[in-house]
Amino acid sequence: MSRSGHSHDHSEYLRTLRQARRFLDKPVPQEIIDDLLNVARETRRDEEPGVWRFLVIDDIVTRNALSHAGSLTEFLTNVAVVIVLVTEGDTAPSKASVEARIADRIMRAAGSHGLGSGTGWFGTDEAQEAVRDILGIRAGQQAVWAVGVGYVDESGSDMSSLEKVRQTLDRLASRDHPAEPKRDEQDSPH
Repeated sequence: MSRSGHSHDHSEYLRTLRQARRFLDKPVPQEIIDDLLNVARETRRDEEPGVWRFLVIDDIVTRNALSHAGSLTEFLTNVAVVIVLVTEGDTAPSKASVEARIADRIMRAAGSHGLGSGTGWFGTDEAQEAVRDILGIRAGQQAVWAVGVGYVDESGSDMSSLEKVRQTLDRLASRDHPAEPKRDEQDSPH
C-alpha cells in the first residue's frame, strides 16, 4: 500500500472514530482487553517505570459508582469494561499529556476491534477523593482518566444530526491571524 493511501485510510479512520455513550450489554473478550492494555503499555513505555498502572473494572457495582464520581462519566455504568489510568503523585501537565495520549490510543485500539469507547474525567479534588474510596487507591496516587469500552448500541443513533451541527472548516479554523469565525446569514442578528 502506498504511503499516501495509508495516510488517507488512517485519516478516514480517525474522522469516523467517535466518543460513544450508549453501549450494549455484551462482554468484551479478554483477548481484546489484553490488546488494549498492551497498546496502553506501549504508549507509556518511555515514561518513568512504576509511575503508571491500569485498573480494569468490569463489575457493574464499581462501574456504577465510577459513573457518579466525575465529569462526563455517567456512561461508565453501561460499558462492558472500564480502564482506569492510575498515576503516582500529582498530575503535572507532562503527565496529563501522557494520560490523554494513553486514553486516545486505547480508544483507537478499541475502534480497530469494532468497539466503541468514551473517556470520563475525575479531575476535581472531590472526584479524586470519590475514586480513591471506590477503587481503594492509596494516598499519593491519582486516577484522572477512565476509558469505557464496549459494543456500541446503534439503535436510535442519528448521525445526520451530528452532521447538522458540525462546523465547516472555514468557520472552525483560520490561517495567520487570530481566529474570528465567519458569520453565516443565519448567525447574523436581524
